[in-house]
Amino acid sequence: MLKALNHTELELRGAYPEVEPLVRLRYIARQLQLFKPRLARSDQAGGLLTRYRGRGMNFEEVRDYQAGDDVRTIDWRVTARTGTTHTKLYQEERERPVVVLLDLRSPMFFGSHLAFKSVAASGIAAALGWAGLQHSDRIGALLFGDRDIDTVRPRRSHHAVLSMIHGMVARAGELQSPIAEPGSQSLKTLLEEARRIARPGSALFLISDCHDLDESCAQPLYLLTRHADLQVIRITDPLERQLPAQSLTISDGRQRTFLNAGSRPLREYFADKQAQARADVEQLCRKHRLPLLDFDNTQPLVPALLSFYSARQPANGRHAQ
Repeated sequence: MLKALNHTELELRGAYPEVEPLVRLRYIARQLQLFKPRLARSDQAGGLLTRYRGRGMNFEEVRDYQAGDDVRTIDWRVTARTGTTHTKLYQEERERPVVVLLDLRSPMFFGSHLAFKSVAASGIAAALGWAGLQHSDRIGALLFGDRDIDTVRPRRSHHAVLSMIHGMVARAGELQSPIAEPGSQSLKTLLEEARRIARPGSALFLISDCHDLDESCAQPLYLLTRHADLQVIRITDPLERQLPAQSLTISDGRQRTFLNAGSRPLREYFADKQAQARADVEQLCRKHRLPLLDFDNTQPLVPALLSFYSARQPANGRHAQ
């Protein structure tokens, strides 16, 4: 039980994630609710009301018939009135695969205090995996590196979460610098791969610093969210948003250099550029109606998770509408 653990035992620190602390996050799974409760129970229904549109009891809308739609759902009255084939859409309750899209590329290998972004992201991924499993969902993952993508196929098993944990510890353990090598994959590639493996009705959680979640991702986002629910979890470090007044010595893991942060024009320019980049991400999420939650990697992870996903109260994070 959570009460039997010291707060520090669930706190993630350092530059690299470790297996044992990520496994211990299973103790908060019962306190996390990733989705809205479902409206009714049945023997074969899942634990939530999905956005998946199929055959069910709750009528949602009528739209133009598309290839692959069930001919039994054709609305013949609307079709006769308009002269164009239309089909009825319903909301249905069913279990769904939960797929974590975890960004572990080089820019995630950064942190100014407590934990690197890659460590915080791994902790969130593990907690979401345990919480989904607690609610009998199938758990899978795409672990996104600079050049490769590791796939954990969705399963309703502790082995799926453990496979994800071991995979992301290994992938994050390969990081050595926050500077990506030439030819590193873009976030667009991850979204395209997610669309390939995500079944209709899947729940997707993108965990990233979102530094390249831009207009190049608009088309993959549109296609992905047509048949799946996507939530964006942005990991940021305060030092990436605002430089301190004092000068700094910074390093990319190989070289050190002096940054004259005492220059007020430099600090203002840096802050403006970063604020614009953050605003662009928020605008993109609003455009696609994606929930956007912000996590600060310099703050303890468990209280932040509970504030966003507590089963006893609504999430109070940032939502982009």
